[in-house]
Amino acid sequence: MTDGHRPATLADFEKLEIRVGKIVQASPFPEGKYSTHILRIEFGDEIGTKKSLARLTPHYECDALLGRQVLCVTNFAPRQIGKHLSEVLTLGVPDADGNVVLLRPDQDVPLGGRLY
Repeated sequence: MTDGHRPATLADFEKLEIRVGKIVQASPFPEGKYSTHILRIEFGDEIGTKKSLARLTPHYECDALLGRQVLCVTNFAPRQIGKHLSEVLTLGVPDADGNVVLLRPDQDVPLGGRLY
């Protein structure tokens, strides 16, 4: 390809575990350079609850995040962000101004369900 991107294969996609979780705790992270929120996300019995740091301003306040289902990559290695360990990557897409809009199912689904 001439645009510098290597085509992904189905095998590449299958390596990612993108799962549904529910935000059970959200707190501000004002000292974060890129992250603005600390999230605790429940994925059900198989995976349990994991921590994620995310840049969610200006669209999301902590209280409005509670109970929201989100999609996360659950099998990346944990990443140290300041004094916090981010265990999963919460997925979003940019709005017209480059601010994060979270990805989520359009209906409630069982926690831990894998994207396919």
